[in-house]
This record gives sequence, C-alpha cells and structure tokens, in this order.
Amino acid sequence: MVHRNQDDDDEHELVMEKRVIELQQWIKTQPQFPQNISSKLLRRFLHTTRGDASASQRLLELNYTLRNKHAHIFIDRDPMDASSQQLLQVADLIPLPGLTPENNKLLFYRLIDFDADKFNFTAGIKVFFMVADCRFATENDGPLSDGEIPIFDMAGYTLRHLTKTVLGSLRVYMKFVQEAHPVRLKEIHVINCPSYLDKVLTVVKPFIKSEVFKLIHFHLPNADTPYKHFPQSMMPEEYGGNAGKMSDLKKQWMQLLKEQRDYLSDPLNWQINKVSKKLGQSKKCNEIIPSLKTLEID
Repeated sequence: MVHRNQDDDDEHELVMEKRVIELQQWIKTQPQFPQNISSKLLRRFLHTTRGDASASQRLLELNYTLRNKHAHIFIDRDPMDASSQQLLQVADLIPLPGLTPENNKLLFYRLIDFDADKFNFTAGIKVFFMVADCRFATENDGPLSDGEIPIFDMAGYTLRHLTKTVLGSLRVYMKFVQEAHPVRLKEIHVINCPSYLDKVLTVVKPFIKSEVFKLIHFHLPNADTPYKHFPQSMMPEEYGGNAGKMSDLKKQWMQLLKEQRDYLSDPLNWQINKVSKKLGQSKKCNEIIPSLKTLEID
C-alpha cells in the first residue's frame, strides 16, 4: 500500500502547477500545436513522464502527430453518432471508481451483446480513445493515480469476433497506447480467457512490445487469480465487487461523453497546424522546464 505525506503531496502539487505553466510557455513557441490544450491535460503528460520536461514534450509531439496521421480514429469522431452509440450498445468501456491500495486506476472492458455481426472493431477503438480523452478532461485536481490497470473480460468473445479485427486499426491502437498515451501502464488483465486464446494471440501479439507483453496476466473463466493483483471489492457488482452495477456506472460515463461531446468532436482541439509546424520546426525550449524527477512522490 502507498502511504502519502500530505505536506509532500502539497509541495508536489505546487511544483507541478509551476511545471504546467512552463510547459504552456513551451507550447506557445510551438505554433503547430493547438494553443488551447488544458492545464489539466498538460498536468497528465507531466505526471506520466514523472516531470521530465523533454519526455513530456516528446510525448505531446508523438501524441498529436499520431492523432493527425490517423484522423479517422482520433479527430473525425463524435460520441453521439450512430457508430459510437451502436458500439456502446454492444460493449462496456468503463473506468472503475476509486484507486487500488497501490494507487492504480482500474479500467474495465467487456462485450454485453455477443452477436459478432454487431461488433465494429474500428468503432470500438474510436470509443476507447474518446472515453480516455473524456476521463483526462474531467478528472479531479487531486493527485493522479500512479498507474493504470486495464481489465479485458473475454466472455462472449468468439472466433467470429476475431475475424472482425481490422489490422490497420489494431496497429494504430497498439502503437498509440504503447508509445503516445499519457498513462503509466502497470498491469493488463485478461479474464475469462477462452480455449482458443492462442488464435487471438496469433493476431495481436505481433503488435505488442515484449516489455508490455510481460505485463499481461491471463486468467481462466471464473478464476479468483485476478484478485491477487487488485481488490475484488473494486469490481462491479456483477463480479462480486462493491463498485455498483455496470448499468449505473455506464450511465454516468454516457452522460460524461455527452457533456464532453463538443470538446471531443471539435477538430480545433486536436489538429496540428502543418504550415506552422514546418515554419517553426525544431524550436526547442527544453531549458525552460527543469526536471521534476527528483521531486516525484511515489
């Protein structure tokens, strides 16, 4: 369990606020970026890199570059359009409330309609990132989680679902979450694994970095082994936990997606100004932001 000293937390937050301002100053020297990136989002980038200025800048650059390279996933999107709403009738993509004793966030994904004909793989990728961007825009101002633990429930996932995989979208998803996503990935849990898991891995494993694959834990159907890694009490009621019913948790996130629709859908929040990028290429201001590494509270 992680124990935090309140004075250290307060000092860390004050230092982080200063670093966010300095990162905003750097962005002003980079006219290719949207100039309205929120301080809340910049704080997350700094947190992810443990306050490393250069790493935060590189992560921002890669994040926005990949978004623009794959605009059909990251920019041309709307949480209320037909494909997104259809996907949300087929699957749950829910950040669970609270943090583990180790200060990690649980994220839960599962199918709720097992009809493979209704499953749109690329729409699932788009909604995944809209939920993430919505979460980053609405998280509170307190200390962020130390890391993230996604949980994928494979119940109902069939070989017909596997044939729906769009390799181009899978490649984009894997590259972004492993290289450009402002999170610290701690573990990945795949529960209720089917007997044909090897066939699934044949498709996805080539896109997973070896260091990330080591974080994945596979669990048999109805196994208790996941709860050696995180408390069962943090799971939804349907899984023996105290987090509430999945339907109620989903309503909350559906409402948040609706409230953040304009933010998520407005290209001006995500597009890079390519002309400015060419004119202002290589404007590096790393010296603006001293490293926060030595002040990170773990």
